[in-house]
Amino acid sequence: MDTTQPTIKLTDISDDTLLDICRSAEVIACECPGYIARLLRQVRVFQRYTHSCIDQFPEDTDTHLWLSDQAHKVERLLFETVVELMHREGLIDESGEILLDKLSERARDIALRQVGISPDA
Repeated sequence: MDTTQPTIKLTDISDDTLLDICRSAEVIACECPGYIARLLRQVRVFQRYTHSCIDQFPEDTDTHLWLSDQAHKVERLLFETVVELMHREGLIDESGEILLDKLSERARDIALRQVGISPDA
């Protein structure tokens, strides 16, 4: 039986990985990790959109390059925020991998406590 926990390397935080984080964190309890991951994903989508605008509106290339650059700055800030939050919550192991099972377990425990049930029961 395989007892390894699902993990994700920090360097591999793709859009699909952001969705995995959102799914693992989705409960009625604190959704901060999932919420920030969704924001990060939306910024990435916007950044790709600005590049498609350059093809459609070449006369506005400078504006769209500026928008893309601004979106990249926001992406870096949100990425750093996701990583720091996960470190603070103990959701990243010593080798820099995100522990999806631990994130899911944490979210379930919070939800159970909110309805008055001990997670250990």
